[in-house]
Amino acid sequence: MRWNRKGLHRRDFIGRIGAAALALPFLERFEGQLKAQVMNQRRSKYVVFIYTNDGVNNPNFWPTGADPTASPTLSSLAPYKSKVLVLGPMLNGTSPAGDSGLTYNTRPAQHRASICLSASKVNLPLNDDQAHAVNKIDGPSIDWVIATALQKADGANATLFPYLNFGMHPVGGDTPSEVNFNDSGQPLSRLTSAADVTSTLFGKMITPGAGDVDAAAELRKQTAITDFLNSRFGSLRAELGSYDRQVIDKHLTSLRAFEDRRAKLLGMRSNPGAACGVPASAAKVPTDDTSVRTGADTEFLAPFFMQSVATAFNCGMTRVASVTFGYPGGGGAGGLRMPWLGFSDAQHSVSHHGNGADKLRKYGLMNAWTVSQVKFLLDQLAAVPTPNGTLLDDTTVYLFNRHGDGNGHTNFALPNVILGGTGGYFKTGQILALPKTSPTKVLISIAQAMGVAVTSFGSGAYADNAPLAAITA
Repeated sequence: MRWNRKGLHRRDFIGRIGAAALALPFLERFEGQLKAQVMNQRRSKYVVFIYTNDGVNNPNFWPTGADPTASPTLSSLAPYKSKVLVLGPMLNGTSPAGDSGLTYNTRPAQHRASICLSASKVNLPLNDDQAHAVNKIDGPSIDWVIATALQKADGANATLFPYLNFGMHPVGGDTPSEVNFNDSGQPLSRLTSAADVTSTLFGKMITPGAGDVDAAAELRKQTAITDFLNSRFGSLRAELGSYDRQVIDKHLTSLRAFEDRRAKLLGMRSNPGAACGVPASAAKVPTDDTSVRTGADTEFLAPFFMQSVATAFNCGMTRVASVTFGYPGGGGAGGLRMPWLGFSDAQHSVSHHGNGADKLRKYGLMNAWTVSQVKFLLDQLAAVPTPNGTLLDDTTVYLFNRHGDGNGHTNFALPNVILGGTGGYFKTGQILALPKTSPTKVLISIAQAMGVAVTSFGSGAYADNAPLAAITA
């Protein structure tokens, strides 16, 4: 192709454009969408729902003083005590008083995990083959409601994933184990291995280079190049034929679109200098049949999942995530096993402790290890600086459980905890001794903390039409 006006040849054209044109092939290629920014100053930007089943060793779990982390189970959270809100019951010594704390208005079917986030009317049958069961309910879970509302509000600038759903040994036993459901009540798939996460989250991501450390300088540099080229091309347009003008205009439009994408990706990152690649801990997750069968892989899979959540938030992949620890009920392997703790009992088995000292000891150790993984997530979020503090300051983490005590499948004093800075939305750093309170109120509160206008949620006996006012700052 020749530049066909007034003897202007390509070599002359390049000379008149200047050396800036040579930089074009070396611009990095990034993809992504811009996260919606919450306008209200007291709003959480991110939320993580963490489900653990089979209740807790109550005397070990509940703090008895003012410190919300002062218990054997919650002690690992001590560095973050100012960001911990324990939604507790009235206590008789170290044991919950009946029908206090977070309590369902009617007793759900045994071990039904689905009620925790859906607050919907369910009557799912026992099924010894939960790996192939379709446990449909009558409505969505709150994480799906929040995620889809944010995606709709953000439009073209929505995150790559509406939400991310991780599960450690999440399917098994004889009772429904799903927690997450879409609008029609269909269970949502979970990422259950390091390979799943690596291919789904990071397959198309590019780890940023050193130029990302100063996002403002990077954007100024890119914009300057295109501004210069637009100016030079503008002065030469009259000397070019119509076809050449079309080619150049298309090129400049593409370059400006690249800059826009780049700006959005940098804008998505809470810390533009942080890497967006696969966490190094992925290589530590064992994948051999024995480790998977015995549950030994969970020791490494859990921290990898937590690192992936923090990376996904920082890199604009999503604002909503769920993590499931095991599954409720008996049958099969009976949920999680933690052989690194020195025993191979399944969590469901030790939760039916019958007040036996050895099972109660194991029960407490398993509960404490799960909480330690929540603490690890808080560490990952706190390590990412943002203009307003850290990712942790902008995140709400909800640790929740279907039962109070697994031994009796109790329906009251659910051991649920809100953690994180929550954007200042919740009054953290305390333990609340609540009267009988619907857990659905907490779900409504979390949606509102994320800027989603949920005023009622759930169906049947599990429905509610107001948030839990006592926890709002």
